[in-house]
Amino acid sequence: MRTFPDDVFLFRGLSPDERNRLLAEAPPPERFEKGEIIYSAERFRRAVGVVLRGEVLVIRDAAVLNRLGAGAVFGAAALYGRETRYVTEVRAATATELLFFDEALLNVWMRRDFRIAENYIGFLSDRIRFLNGRIAAFTAGDAEGRVLVYLRQHSDENGLVTLPHGMSELSRMLDIGRTSLYRSLDTLAADGKIRREGKSIYILKTIKENAL
Repeated sequence: MRTFPDDVFLFRGLSPDERNRLLAEAPPPERFEKGEIIYSAERFRRAVGVVLRGEVLVIRDAAVLNRLGAGAVFGAAALYGRETRYVTEVRAATATELLFFDEALLNVWMRRDFRIAENYIGFLSDRIRFLNGRIAAFTAGDAEGRVLVYLRQHSDENGLVTLPHGMSELSRMLDIGRTSLYRSLDTLAADGKIRREGKSIYILKTIKENAL
C-alpha cells in the first residue's frame, strides 16, 4: 500500500504495526481527477475519506469552505445518521488519491479496539467546537468583529495566526469582500488589537487573554 499519512485521527495512539494491520483490511485506494465530484448532496457514500495524495475542496453554495491535503479526512457527517443528503460538495482540486473506510468497517474496528472509537468521538467533539466558533464569527456583528473572532480562535499560544489558504479563502469563509477584510485588518491594527508583520498576524496579548 502507498505510504499512509501519520496524523490521521482514527489511528492516534496506535503503533505503526497496529495501524498497518487495520489498513490491510481496508479497500484499495481510489483515484479522482481534477474537478471530479467525490461527494455531492445526492451522491455520497457512508464512509470516511482520507486524502492520501493531492487536494480536495469542500464547497457549499458555490463557496469554498476548506481545502484538504494529504492526511485530511472528510465524510464524518455521512456516518451514523439517517439523512439522505450530504451537507457539502467535495471535489478534487488536483489529481487525488483517496482511501475510504465505510461504516461497517469502522464498526468492526471500534468493537475490536476502543481507542478507535475514542479517537472518532474526540474528532466529533473538535468539529463541534470548530462549528461553534464559525457560528460565533458569523454572528459577531460588523466585519471587524467577525475577523477578530476568527483570529482569536485560530491563534496559537504566542498569539500568532497562520492563514493556510490566504486572504481570498478567508474572505469567503467569513462571507465578506476582500476589500472589507483588508480594511478590517487595518482597523484592528490601528486599534491596537492585532499586529501585522508581513504575512503574519498576531493577536496582542491583552486581547487574547480577554478572549479566554
